[in-house]
Amino acid sequence: MGPHIALLWRVNARATPSLLISRLVIENFRTFRGPTEIELSSGGAADAMPVLHGTNGAGKSNALAAIDLFFRAASFWLSSVVSPDGMVSQDGALKLQWDFSNSYFGLSMSHRSWPPGVRDPQRIAVHFDDARLGALRITLTPSGNDVLLRLERAISGSANSWRVPRALKNAGGFVMQDGEGSRLQDDEISPLKNAIEAPLGPGSKPFFLLDALRRDFRAIGERGPLSATTAERLLALATSLEPEETERWRVFVDLIHRFKTLSDREISVLRAPVPGGHVTDLRFEVRGKQILRLSELSSGEQQVVALVGAVLTSRAGLVAIEEPELSLHPENQELVRDILREQVQRGIVDQIFLESHVQVFDGPEVLRFRRSPEGETLVTRQPSRTDCELQDRASKKGAKLHWVTPEGYTQIPAEMRGDLGLQSGGYLWFLRSRPEGRWEAWTAPELDEQFGLGDESSKDA
Repeated sequence: MGPHIALLWRVNARATPSLLISRLVIENFRTFRGPTEIELSSGGAADAMPVLHGTNGAGKSNALAAIDLFFRAASFWLSSVVSPDGMVSQDGALKLQWDFSNSYFGLSMSHRSWPPGVRDPQRIAVHFDDARLGALRITLTPSGNDVLLRLERAISGSANSWRVPRALKNAGGFVMQDGEGSRLQDDEISPLKNAIEAPLGPGSKPFFLLDALRRDFRAIGERGPLSATTAERLLALATSLEPEETERWRVFVDLIHRFKTLSDREISVLRAPVPGGHVTDLRFEVRGKQILRLSELSSGEQQVVALVGAVLTSRAGLVAIEEPELSLHPENQELVRDILREQVQRGIVDQIFLESHVQVFDGPEVLRFRRSPEGETLVTRQPSRTDCELQDRASKKGAKLHWVTPEGYTQIPAEMRGDLGLQSGGYLWFLRSRPEGRWEAWTAPELDEQFGLGDESSKDA
């Protein structure tokens, strides 16, 4: 990799608390029955970059969807409380019909978000690292043709006691009361609303999910790894006269230049007319030699641009990325890992969740997801899986090298290729010496001599 480029980025002081999450409890949501606790801290410190591991269908995406639902539902409840037209009852319940949908908050009610056959209350509790937020919980309770939505706050010093946040009289004459019906004087609603709806200031958001196709939203007809939304945000940064926005564009360019194959290209963003409208695209130029559009880069380069661009333009307190390793060489996976960590350290985002299938992004501990025989998602926090002990033991026995790359390719050392007669390459077949026995490597001539199979191209796999 090229030389490390030190980037200086002044982050304005925040008036709102950090959204860093130290613990998550999910109950009766999709594959989570419950309650299922997900620990996001160790030794008193919350994870800056929690890593979620597990097989496909284990429930990792459902955990991220639960965080997303929490912020959408909490924001909607808080806005309803302060609205003159808000329909929040005296006990803090907001009644929604099953077909309810709100496009602004992206909130909709569906039976499908409950586990099959379950209609008990659905709860998602988020324990924040910042004491100013403490722990908040949304509860969705089926009630006939309606769902009752509540936002509750943990009572300080109590293990499992919750109350509705307190509010003063609003424009509609509503006064929130506690469980005993006494009038409450202090107002918690406004600070919570500001912290959750716009944690980094006006125009920001609490949670941003970048899926494996590098889309921050599902749009019919989208093509390529860069969503129209991210492209427009990059254009706004590149053309802005605001110092902070200009600096953010410079950081984007500098980060892209840390990838070897893109280090010598000038990067620009432009809007071009097309039939029926326009399209915004990135351009990568080696001056006087070549100009490439984003779609003309390699798949790995496209993923790098889409990932870095989306994170830097998201303006979110929390960012979640599915499969950050997608299409990336192991060397670039490490670079992406370092870049993401830097964004947390600089305060660009509070926390980054990674749903990954490789070990490159692991911290000291990871969250392992699995499904029980009954289909329930189970989560355990474990030390990262390392092969150091096995490698040490193998080294003492003389096995000092390993030749299988993270992509699954087998690299045979030159000396071994010579012994096998594969100096110019060739195929190896791996067979068991006996049922459940050791695997043995056979060259094509050896296999042909033994079984007469070496010349059959169908056996090359």
